[in-house]
Amino acid sequence: MKISTTTGRFNVKYDLKKAVDVLSAAGYDALDFSQFDKEVYDADFPDSYYTEMRKYAESKGVYFNQSHAPFSSSYADEERTAKRFTEITKAMKRASLLGVRNIIVHPCQHVEYNIPGNPEMLFEYNMDFYSRLVPYCEEYGIRVALENMWQHTGMINHSTCSRPDEFIKYLDRLNNDCFVACLDIGHAALVREDPDQFIRRLGAKRLKCLHVHDVDGTNDSHTLPFFGVVDWHKVMTALAEIGYDGEITFEADCFFDDKPVELYEDCAKFMAKTGRYLADYFEKKK
Repeated sequence: MKISTTTGRFNVKYDLKKAVDVLSAAGYDALDFSQFDKEVYDADFPDSYYTEMRKYAESKGVYFNQSHAPFSSSYADEERTAKRFTEITKAMKRASLLGVRNIIVHPCQHVEYNIPGNPEMLFEYNMDFYSRLVPYCEEYGIRVALENMWQHTGMINHSTCSRPDEFIKYLDRLNNDCFVACLDIGHAALVREDPDQFIRRLGAKRLKCLHVHDVDGTNDSHTLPFFGVVDWHKVMTALAEIGYDGEITFEADCFFDDKPVELYEDCAKFMAKTGRYLADYFEKKK
């Protein structure tokens, strides 16, 4: 099993080339190109920048396995939503130029989920939203990965795709090879869904990528595994049982937040070592 992490903190603080340098040296096999920061998705680089960065990464022994589109995917304001749709499709093209196979695109959740009728409304809204991405998937040769979400309504609660049955319903209705599942392990734990059981319900046919991070059970902490409440041995066992064939991809950028920048490279190495431990455990359980 390969290990990957987001370019997030390094791409914003430095640039993508520096992110490749630091993270490849830290021991990662692959990188998740983060496009959710305004500095990144508003950048006006030519296509050649991304194709050259793909070659540069390969020269350093790493590849771009996935990407994360800008979010939120929708707003109450239609003009703002239309602008975001354009930003998402641009992100899909950039990711494809980097050689990315899966780009995570959040489902729309611009209304309160837990009001009667809203889950059904959001389902139909999302069917239209994702269907409009199909031509871009086909043009760029990339898959869109839906993600399990949450909302904060006094406390963190369920939202779109946060329950296995609904996530499966989304993918099965879309019924297109353009769409796969990205299970966010921390999000599942936050809404009190067992991540290992979620993995088993999705199965290897649907589950093609991950957001790996830990949480404290109350906040979307996005920290490193073993620094929160998730049972990572159960998670890796479940992944092995279903025959998961993707990477471990960390979305644990908040692990850096209370550290001096001088320690970032050491933190990246420790994170990679943690990823290697999880990958080794997965291999033992296969």
